Amino acid sequence: MNEVSETRIIVLHASLVKKRSKSITKNEAYKPRHALSETRFDHMPDVVIGKIMSYLHWLEREWLVLAIPSIARIINSPLAWENFENDRTYPIEVLHMYYSVIVTRELIVIQRYGRYFQSCSIWLHSLVGAEECGDSDCLLLKAITDNCTNLKLLSIMHPPDVTLTDFKSTSSYYMKHIKSLAAKRGESFRLSLSRLFYSSANTIATGIVSYLLYLQENDLLRHISCLDFSHGLVFDAQCASYMFGLVNCENISILKCPIHSVNTTIVLSMAKKKLKQLYLVNDDHTQEAGFLEKMYLDWEKISKELARKKKKKRFLMVHYIFRNRAMSHEDLHPNPLLQSLIFDNLSSNISAKLLRRIADQYGSTLRILAFCSNYWEFLMHFADLGEINESFKYLGRNCVQLTAFLSCLSLPSSALVCLVMSSRSVSTVRVFKENVRLATADKPEGVFLLKMARALGLRKWDMVKKGANIFKIPNVDCQLLFATCFNEF
Repeated sequence: MNEVSETRIIVLHASLVKKRSKSITKNEAYKPRHALSETRFDHMPDVVIGKIMSYLHWLEREWLVLAIPSIARIINSPLAWENFENDRTYPIEVLHMYYSVIVTRELIVIQRYGRYFQSCSIWLHSLVGAEECGDSDCLLLKAITDNCTNLKLLSIMHPPDVTLTDFKSTSSYYMKHIKSLAAKRGESFRLSLSRLFYSSANTIATGIVSYLLYLQENDLLRHISCLDFSHGLVFDAQCASYMFGLVNCENISILKCPIHSVNTTIVLSMAKKKLKQLYLVNDDHTQEAGFLEKMYLDWEKISKELARKKKKKRFLMVHYIFRNRAMSHEDLHPNPLLQSLIFDNLSSNISAKLLRRIADQYGSTLRILAFCSNYWEFLMHFADLGEINESFKYLGRNCVQLTAFLSCLSLPSSALVCLVMSSRSVSTVRVFKENVRLATADKPEGVFLLKMARALGLRKWDMVKKGANIFKIPNVDCQLLFATCFNEF
């Protein structure tokens, strides 16, 4: 079976199982609709069946085995458990399961299959007072430590607004179990820490600076491969201080942080080691600090130094996230390493000058461009509508590497058509159906959809309905690129 055929089978069966499982409650048996289902799986290689399972929620993996008992051997092997994630969205919103029931089921899965997990992603609901609660997330870390004997990577997504005091008060299960797991797994064990605040609700002293020192005291810095401390609540001048402690994290390959916490020296030092992906958040705190990127980050120097050091074309990928702030075209500075540009809940509009500056500054490297809007939608919008078609043509012609465009804002359909017809590289366009205003030439809707599909080189293309997850781009870590302190994406 060739690679293309395997991929088609994976997508087909994963989609089929997912659609059918959504209509099943937690108390119903999962039964195949066709008698041929089991026969088809019997003729597939085990590695393909395992790949299909890896696309499913852990609840669906168990249902699939109930439907097709003959593949039980797969779920009892590492093939089905490349990664385990306790994603609560599906069981809560679709199956309407209670939190306590979910935790209990998660514990059973970890105890039963944990020895097969190669990586594990855990969302912690709460740290405060967790030790006293018998059905809380505190038990998950203990279960992982006790059962996941082959684990290579543990990813922890933290609850919002936790302080160092919270971590220390719960150290008997938080730090204790992480240390124990690292000791058992040895030097190759890697730790990913996400959704941390660089300042807390109280003071910067309980923020990321002290937390890194706490990790260093517990000999865990060397295990960190991914670190995200991109959120902040209370700001003071100390928040703008550089995080020189980051250079002690020798194995970090992914870093997401405020842009005002790094400088040329820090970025160069980390990139010469193992840093591959750098997500830089430029928000209202950055503005209040008076941070000037061109003074503290010399991207030309960084690019040239790394080119001499590594002799590779792509040695560091930088992603800009402008969030919760006002900005103009003058806020964009040259960066030959830039791959992604995200505008998230700006308090100002998107002007024609800004769109042209994007194309001029980053046209040779930019791959992903997104305009995200949530609770400030009425403040952030596309201005200069009389020029918008020409602006999008300019983007399409000059952003020669652009592969994905995403927008939560209101847009005329003609602008999208201009973008994709002017570009040779765009293959993914994600927009809300309700936000696209059809031009006369694009009516009825089917005409517009056909134009877009042909321009994108696809058999079929459609818009995203409100309520669906728009933040999906192939081969991109969307959780890091689009995450905010208010939600997962």
